[in-house]
Amino acid sequence: MLRCAAGKRQKLVRTLFSYWLSASGWQAWSLTFLLAVCTALIVLLNMQLNNWQVGFYNHLHQHSMSGFNDSLLQFVTIALVLAAASGCQTQFKMLLQIRWRQLITDKYITLWLYNQTYFRMSLNPDTIDNPDQRISEDIHLFVTYSVDLATGLLRQLIALIVFSAVLWQLSVEIKLSFSTYEIMLQGYLVWCALLYSAVGTWISLRVGRPLLLQNNVQQSNEADFRYCLIRLKEYGESVALYKGDRQEKINLSKHFAKIVATYLSIIKTTRALSWISSIYSQLSIVFAFAISSPRYFNNDLQLGQLFEISGAYWYVHSALSYIVDSYGKIAQWKAVIDRLQQFHAQIMSTQQLYVTPLKAATTFSKRKEIVLKDLSIFSPSGQVLLHRLSLALRQGFSLLITGPSGCGKTTLLKTLSGIWPFYSGGITLPSGQKLLFLPQQPYLPTGSLRGAIFYPHIAGESTNINVKELLAECGLNSLLEQLDVVADWSKLLSIGELQRLSLVRAIVQQPDWLFLDEITSSIDVKMEHAMYQILKVRLPHTSLVSIGHRDTLKAYHRLILAMDGLGSWRCFESAEQKNDCQLSGQPLRLKSERGNRP
Repeated sequence: MLRCAAGKRQKLVRTLFSYWLSASGWQAWSLTFLLAVCTALIVLLNMQLNNWQVGFYNHLHQHSMSGFNDSLLQFVTIALVLAAASGCQTQFKMLLQIRWRQLITDKYITLWLYNQTYFRMSLNPDTIDNPDQRISEDIHLFVTYSVDLATGLLRQLIALIVFSAVLWQLSVEIKLSFSTYEIMLQGYLVWCALLYSAVGTWISLRVGRPLLLQNNVQQSNEADFRYCLIRLKEYGESVALYKGDRQEKINLSKHFAKIVATYLSIIKTTRALSWISSIYSQLSIVFAFAISSPRYFNNDLQLGQLFEISGAYWYVHSALSYIVDSYGKIAQWKAVIDRLQQFHAQIMSTQQLYVTPLKAATTFSKRKEIVLKDLSIFSPSGQVLLHRLSLALRQGFSLLITGPSGCGKTTLLKTLSGIWPFYSGGITLPSGQKLLFLPQQPYLPTGSLRGAIFYPHIAGESTNINVKELLAECGLNSLLEQLDVVADWSKLLSIGELQRLSLVRAIVQQPDWLFLDEITSSIDVKMEHAMYQILKVRLPHTSLVSIGHRDTLKAYHRLILAMDGLGSWRCFESAEQKNDCQLSGQPLRLKSERGNRP
């Protein structure tokens, strides 16, 4: 288990930081180097400003006008260079963030889409929530927090080294006595800063630990609430017809109540952290003066040196307090990484699980037929939907699949399409032939209507079909002048229009095998007859496999496959076309023409 978890973390790290190892790695390293140079330059310029205070306050103390003017000119020069370096640092940081995010997003989209992982993940009863939010927002937050935290850490490390050296030089050797022992302590200012910051960091870590879990929970709460809002927008018409406003308000209020409850917990923890941070910061202002003042009042230090010590101590204190000051952001960063790790782990496990589904074997043959050999289909929970179906369907023949709702008709088509992994037995598909599956709920991508018709291919690619003529044949005359209009057409058209448009898409693509999942369920019988006649004329050599409940569909198919949802099946010839129906050239008889219940 430990090795497995370590392996998953390594894969996650390789994915998240692949920008530096990719073909664009030179760009990543260049931006990282330039960002580091600018960060280091900013720290060194701040050191120069801190050193500048020595002369500036000494000139003020000495009432030297010429020295004061020289100090102002020196300040302007340093400030201008510092401003230029800060601007370049911001540019390089933002460029690194967007390039890094672009590559990680592409990686995750590729992983999510590979081998229909986005669909197969939904079959898992413990599937993670909101993969869209993890790809869009969580990756963005991860990159932003990572660059910000890494840049801040580098800045504070350089500042710690540089200003600790300044404090060490300004420190004197002090004698510490313990009973009969005496210790000469070098660089006491540095050790005081370390001790002060260590105590503050330890207290803050103890108090702020709950923030890690609270931010993780809040990320999920926010994602769930946003998903409910999106669903309400998507199904607004249905909710309005159901008069479901009150129930939707109750549902949304419940989800938002979780956000409020978690946020109140975050407030309590953040309040405690703020108290500690405020006290810690306020005390640090006078702490440097307090530990240096004895030397100043003994005339061992000038006023300018006192301010130099105060400034140097502030930078050392700030560097050592980086974890305290950034604890909230670190907690959010950790929460984002946990969500991405969950997403990545489920993608990997899904792809490994469905490489070879059960004991199934899908093969391809040069013969123009689909052959099913002892095909059994199961639900994700293991329930048998279809038991040992054996069938051979030659090209040119048509098949109608019937049965009660939920008996597994659609699942059979999903199995043939290769996206349903829970089956056993053999499936032989014709190689080199085009299979097209049309779901009951057609999908139209956002864009032009022409692009939606040709989806997933490029509009107008390798076809001589007159799309307008085809739309007119299918009774979609209102769309003739809107082919190049960009819109969310799935929201503008009725279900019946979408189903007819889906058939237009099928004719445009000219498949060898066409699978229709209740594609005429929202079309009246007269229009259904017209659509099947158009398919017969436009696709004369295409084999049709349809799912439907209407008896009128039997007239358009040679074979009927009846399923009962308990695993049993029965295959017989359609009475309307009985004379010319054959299975593989002759009636198929293995053990029986009727499948037995398991």
